[in-house]
Amino acid sequence: MGDSKDGNKLLTEPLTYVLFGSTGDLARKKLFPALGALMVNELIPKDVKVICCSRKDLKMEELFEKQAVNLSDEAKKLLLPRCSFFKNKEAGDYKKINEDIEAYVKEKGGPDNRIFFFSLPPFAYESTSELVKSHCYSKSGFTRLILEKPFGKDSESFEKLAKATGKFFSEKELYRIDHYLGKEVVLSLPSIRFGNQIFEPLWNRNYIESVHIEWKEDLNTMGRGGYFDKYGIIRDIMQNHLLQVLVLIGMEKPKSMSEISEAKLALLKSVKTIEMKDVLLGQFIAKKYCHYCKETENPGYREDPTVPNDSKVPTYAMLKLCIDNERWKGVPFLMSAGKALDERKCEVRIRFKPDSNPLFKESNRSNELVIRIQPDESVYFVVNIKKPGLSQSAVPKVLDLSYSQQFRGSSTGDAYERMLLNCAKGEQALFVTTGELIEAWRIFTPLLHTIDSKKPEPVYYPFGDGGPKGYREFAAKNGVKLKETWQEFFLLHAHEQKLLSDLFEKHSHEGSLKMTDIKALVSEFYDGREPTGQMLESFMKAFDENNDGKVSWEEFSRGAHLFVPWTATTRTSSTLEDLSGFSVGPEYE
Repeated sequence: MGDSKDGNKLLTEPLTYVLFGSTGDLARKKLFPALGALMVNELIPKDVKVICCSRKDLKMEELFEKQAVNLSDEAKKLLLPRCSFFKNKEAGDYKKINEDIEAYVKEKGGPDNRIFFFSLPPFAYESTSELVKSHCYSKSGFTRLILEKPFGKDSESFEKLAKATGKFFSEKELYRIDHYLGKEVVLSLPSIRFGNQIFEPLWNRNYIESVHIEWKEDLNTMGRGGYFDKYGIIRDIMQNHLLQVLVLIGMEKPKSMSEISEAKLALLKSVKTIEMKDVLLGQFIAKKYCHYCKETENPGYREDPTVPNDSKVPTYAMLKLCIDNERWKGVPFLMSAGKALDERKCEVRIRFKPDSNPLFKESNRSNELVIRIQPDESVYFVVNIKKPGLSQSAVPKVLDLSYSQQFRGSSTGDAYERMLLNCAKGEQALFVTTGELIEAWRIFTPLLHTIDSKKPEPVYYPFGDGGPKGYREFAAKNGVKLKETWQEFFLLHAHEQKLLSDLFEKHSHEGSLKMTDIKALVSEFYDGREPTGQMLESFMKAFDENNDGKVSWEEFSRGAHLFVPWTATTRTSSTLEDLSGFSVGPEYE
């Protein structure tokens, strides 16, 4: 098959996937389900060969029983007969793997195409690469390596890692995964930009005021505290996933989709190195919260038993990036990411400059293009339009493309399905090149070294807040206006009884908020869009004390007050009580 992208050849020629680290979480959660889905949908050969490897000696049935828990019955039936198990501890093990693949190819006939998935710690890359090259390299087809992050911790460690694999394999044989590049909405970014004439003429510093790329998670480190503490939020999310999104937003138009890596690299070379003055760091602490108006407590980061008691590793960061080229000079690109925040989401918000000579001066609001990556995948445009009636006043409304509505019944596929399939096709556009990673680490390494060496005190924020104290001011100072979520509204205004009363009266009927009223209320904080089921469930958990499906004024008022964290003097967390210099801002008191 060579480098052919012909789907028919892919289905008829021999294809082997070798999974190193097949006993791990990634294999269970992503790799086995992805391979099963590809087989069910007939996107890879029905007689594909899958070799599962581990340094421990296991039986295939035993491994599959544990690792195939996320597969459908149909996928299990198709995948298990194609799987075999081998140890990969020493050279002799690799020779046996090679013999098994050669026997399969001889029986099937055709080129010997092999893909090795490295779900391994970085220190094992060099030795494993050497053993694959020495004993398992295909003589008649392609050999490709899929590499999983982390790709080092800084420029120096990535250079060592790149040399470790580059000794034995060419750049065309290396497929480095950033699974965000396989997400459906991220895949759509080039078509949004370059497939619609309405956007490209406006996509520059003359019309765009700011760009905010935001990632939020409403969970703690979920037992990964020990791993996370070695990397922090910047290495874990921002230097890779969010930077790739930024590049797709900012790059010039490539000559073709096969040359998209060159366009991405050119944009990265224009991004200035980040300085400490352009960063806000935070770390979450314990907080009581309201679950159907019953106080519950979420633990802080340092209360994770796998995290050191004195850790200053940031779980939140907001930073400003500057792109020094003709298109973007002077436009602030703000990137923010945090764990244990008020909601789960990832989106890009592009704010356009307001009209300098508006016809409707009383409602000259900026247009915004919002690209919602997850959840509730969508692309929507906030525009100004005349309000129905006798007046000429304009109001902001949404032109909304929701994936769930516009593409009903469509299967988006998992990012790992795309990665495994595209690697087999020889398509590298969804993977990250060595050049891109060199530039990505250039941008972030000085900042990361400063954080690692000086260990600046993070700004502490209670679990479930929108971010650390001062994050809204930091964004505004750097040219980005943030909108309040409904959670932030109650956090900031819980003691303003008149404001709460007005909001309740505006939406309530017969003394309570019913579901239709709650949808309208939450919609105000979601750009006027239909709120998701998860948003409504979160709201009800916060206010519906008796779980009767509606919210009375008494429940509304009590629930609002439970959004305000208790002060430092009443915190009971043993890991925080000795923090020197810790104070709570006035909005938290």
